[in-house]
Amino acid sequence: STAELTDALAKALAEGSLGFKCMGGHSPLTPEATARAIEVANEALAYVAFHCGTKATGSQIEGLLEVPELIGNGRLHVAHVNAYCRGMTYSASLECREAIGMLERMGNQLVSEVHMAVPNATSGHCQGDEIADRVTRNCLIMGDFTPTRTGLRQAMEAGYSSVISEREDRVVILEGDEAVLEWEAAGTQISVSFPVGVPQSAFELSAARKESGEFVIDAVSTDGGYYPRNFAVERTWAMYKLGALTPLEVVAKLSWNPARMFGLTSKGRLDPGADADITIVDPEIGKANMSFIAGRKIMEDGNVFGSYGTLIVTAAGEEAAKASQLPYQIVNLAESKLYQGYS
Repeated sequence: STAELTDALAKALAEGSLGFKCMGGHSPLTPEATARAIEVANEALAYVAFHCGTKATGSQIEGLLEVPELIGNGRLHVAHVNAYCRGMTYSASLECREAIGMLERMGNQLVSEVHMAVPNATSGHCQGDEIADRVTRNCLIMGDFTPTRTGLRQAMEAGYSSVISEREDRVVILEGDEAVLEWEAAGTQISVSFPVGVPQSAFELSAARKESGEFVIDAVSTDGGYYPRNFAVERTWAMYKLGALTPLEVVAKLSWNPARMFGLTSKGRLDPGADADITIVDPEIGKANMSFIAGRKIMEDGNVFGSYGTLIVTAAGEEAAKASQLPYQIVNLAESKLYQGYS
């Protein structure tokens, strides 16, 4: 209900969140409840993102094309657009064209991004022989496995599905019998991965432009920094090498546009008064080899020696940020691209 969603949002903002992400592809609500969640966030000028899909559609092109009906005159961040262009309904290329057309028609109501990974990350949780997560079911169907616990085990044994786990201070990908053992030891409550990303889709969507020359899709994301698939810089730089983007457009996709999407006005630019968050990229291989946060070096040649971090919160989360004793910044989402011109 609207009351439940309003209470949940207020609690989340007070704890330091920026807003809602509706996990529609993984754990869908009805279209009506999804629309209410977006409306509640819009009314509060809270951030709202959506892994597309409701109980009427799913994490595929139909779920993406449902967005205009859900948001009315509202605003929304459409998460990882390429996740809905994997060729489940039509060819991947046709799905990309459908996605681009819808995003163009919606104009400034939407912000969006693409991730560059072939492996995804989803939940391996099962209830009896039933797969709990709808994206996991889709992935099994795409690999010609039954969308059941038995099918997931078979997919691991065949090397189609892997398990994302931790070993000491690092995240690892486990395959085959090792994956099955880890999954069962966790009571199936563990993340799994499938090679379902379509590089063609990530390229087409990232390069797509409006007649004005502006990008249809704002940014490139990692879609889950915890998982070992953080190569946004390398993959986006490869698009420059192929002639699809200029170096400054690479920077726009990776830094400037994401900063604008979240209203981080002190980031994404090299100017007096900016935060001096700088990443230096080797232009030959497109790999980050040095990073600075607030002017302080925190990484060189892959060796990270920074510590802690800075929380980004709305004004509603300031007390929680203070209590954490971590550095924090307050963001005004009214200044974000998501809510630019919104009233």
